[in-house]
Amino acid sequence: MRLSCLTVLAGLTLGGCAQAEPVALAEAAPQTRAELISKALLSAADAAQNGDKAKLTRAMRIVDGSGARPLEGSSEDPVPEWRAAAGNEEPPMRGRPLGPGYRSGKIMGGGRDSFAQLFLSGTSSTIALSSPNGDRVALNVLDQDAKQVCQRQAAQSGACRWVPLFTQRYTIEVRNLGESDARYFLVIE
Repeated sequence: MRLSCLTVLAGLTLGGCAQAEPVALAEAAPQTRAELISKALLSAADAAQNGDKAKLTRAMRIVDGSGARPLEGSSEDPVPEWRAAAGNEEPPMRGRPLGPGYRSGKIMGGGRDSFAQLFLSGTSSTIALSSPNGDRVALNVLDQDAKQVCQRQAAQSGACRWVPLFTQRYTIEVRNLGESDARYFLVIE
């Protein structure tokens, strides 16, 4: 687990206080927009499942405010249904032409889902993966020569960050490490 300077300082300052506060500070805010969107999708899934309209509305404001759109080839997209349940209208298009984008999917036990995505040279790139039910899923990113760029295993969320040296297509693979079906959200920025 990565600890931020704020968490370390809070831990030193609160030395004799309850241990819950430094942990809460460590998990306070995602580091990238992709991670923020990924966590908002998790929150929306939970809120929709539990009928919590206020939580669903907050989560959809984050997703809609980010300008994130479904990635090409996404088979299922729960966002329009969540947006309608929250009473949110479709946000106007704005921001960069290609990103961020999200993908929602379901993978059979032991299965995988993979697709290619173009990333630009010299531009910081992030792929965030989350699983709404804590399903065991893993993220693997390969360059066009099939060399591994990043690999993450995530129970709740995980992210790959890098700056591509060359503009090229990368293969993004999500694997289900469990035996039963797994749902996931993947956000690319």
